[in-house]
Amino acid sequence: MIKISPIPNYDCEVLIIGAGPGGSALAGRLAQNGICTILIESQEFPRDKVCGDFVGPVAIAELQKLGIAGLEDFPKANRINEASVFLDGEEIINQAIPRLEGIPYYGRVIPRITLDHWIFEYAQKKGAITKEKTRLKNYTVYPDKVVAEISQNGKSKTIIAKMIIGADGSSSTVARIFHGQKPSDFDRILAVRAYYEGIEGPQDRCDLFFTEESFPGYYWLFPTGNGNANIGVGMVLKTLPQNDTHLKELLTALIQKDKSLSARVGNGQIKGKIQGWPLATYNAKKKIIGNRLLLLGDAAGLINSLNGEGIQYALLSARWAADTIISSVQNDDFSTVSLTSYKKKIEEELAYDLTLSNMIIQCIRNRKLNPFWMELLSIMVSRARIDKSYAEIAGGILAGMQPANKAVHPAFITKTLVQGAMHFGVKGAKEVLKGPEHWMSTGKSTVAHVKEIIKEAKENPKEYKEWLQGLTTNGIKISDHIWKDIKKQYINTK
Repeated sequence: MIKISPIPNYDCEVLIIGAGPGGSALAGRLAQNGICTILIESQEFPRDKVCGDFVGPVAIAELQKLGIAGLEDFPKANRINEASVFLDGEEIINQAIPRLEGIPYYGRVIPRITLDHWIFEYAQKKGAITKEKTRLKNYTVYPDKVVAEISQNGKSKTIIAKMIIGADGSSSTVARIFHGQKPSDFDRILAVRAYYEGIEGPQDRCDLFFTEESFPGYYWLFPTGNGNANIGVGMVLKTLPQNDTHLKELLTALIQKDKSLSARVGNGQIKGKIQGWPLATYNAKKKIIGNRLLLLGDAAGLINSLNGEGIQYALLSARWAADTIISSVQNDDFSTVSLTSYKKKIEEELAYDLTLSNMIIQCIRNRKLNPFWMELLSIMVSRARIDKSYAEIAGGILAGMQPANKAVHPAFITKTLVQGAMHFGVKGAKEVLKGPEHWMSTGKSTVAHVKEIIKEAKENPKEYKEWLQGLTTNGIKISDHIWKDIKKQYINTK
């Protein structure tokens, strides 16, 4: 362990709030570089964290860099070699974890009570000062310091640091004070999960399920090994019209009604309770750096709104933040300008994909359009069954193993459009053969559905205005990213 002494007039150089994967990884990296770091956590380790528990290949690669993948117990965590996607109870894609250069071709399902403890111990071993059962109450940023008010074992104290890091999750106190408000409902996902034992089927395969009943959202079964599994469902919080579904009841119903999920659960039994948690997704308009302040992982909204993935982004942002903070300490400059390299790295590496995921979610947020989106999924399924490369991209995006921006690649769009033309051509021919009486019935149904959407928009003008604004804002951001890609490709070909 590196012994690091406090800095005169300061209790530490860097104060990190939240000892999840991102906060602990950052604390360890900074302490390893001789930076006096205090890491505070509201609970006591080992502590649980409600999550899907899937640790993908990118996150595994980051854990390897930290040395955590070399722990004796790490290989005992259940290894995932493939993933399946189901639509309305039918398997549509089953594929191995893709082999991508520089990262493992497998994932693991590691309960957070174990994973977070491993990374917290890593931070301690590297020399970070840790304080458990300690909560941040408030903080004030001054020109030369940050003064944080904390509560430890019921006693109020202050910590004086050169800068503060918000790594305290989607309900971040640091971010709320920094932004002056909580995350918007349009930037929220709700999810619930439970552990089951006695599960059937492959132990090395993760399953994702889609059906209109849970849309916009999906449900999952992630095996934790030895016949146990993490089973849950997630859905965007703000829908049009507002969805009043209770996720705990929905999860129980889906386990009973979805034939594929039901077959895997078999005679399995729930262990403990169904527990829920909110996630704050990426919002490009929200600041993630300020004078002597930086937001990390979930606190920065680094959540993929398509699949709820956050662990890999927490670990990546911790590494990038460490590079920036080390430079700031060396230059004794903690201004917003000095922290800009972190913001730029997030924008370069993650913003495109997270914004595109938000755009997709914003589209499917309108539940009145569910029939259209489910038909689009059906078209993609049809193509995936006859086109392996297409299946790898489509399945990889849904499973969080391929970047969402691959969906806007010209080849992928072309294949989807061709398949759509074939789909609607065959469907149209069948409709024609059913005769005039059926045509009139279908026409009336379509007109009625359109009228229902118009009526809904008139009754909820504010919500529909926000929905359209969200589509426009994300669309502009995506266009900007696409234009930058085009310019890069042009420069590289010259």
